Amino acid sequence: MTGVLPIVVLLVFLGTWGLAWRRRRSLAFGMLLGVVLFAVVAAIVRPLDAHHVPLWLPPLPFALVAIGLFCAGFLTWYWGRRNPADDAAL
Repeated sequence: MTGVLPIVVLLVFLGTWGLAWRRRRSLAFGMLLGVVLFAVVAAIVRPLDAHHVPLWLPPLPFALVAIGLFCAGFLTWYWGRRNPADDAAL
């Protein structure tokens, strides 16, 4: 029974990835990069023992979300669309 869950998760991912590939290729590309990054991190980091949890590990998800939101905000600001009315004023 334990081998069924990874297969179901893989099939659900492939289904959503295929749908994203047909609708928005940039979303599908981001999903693929995320899975590859997760696979690399999972291969490098070994499972941790509950008795020896590093101090930095519990707040790590919050820090990653904050850094990700900061980067997304910066890129949105940097690559943001210009107002066409500003171009007409020039």
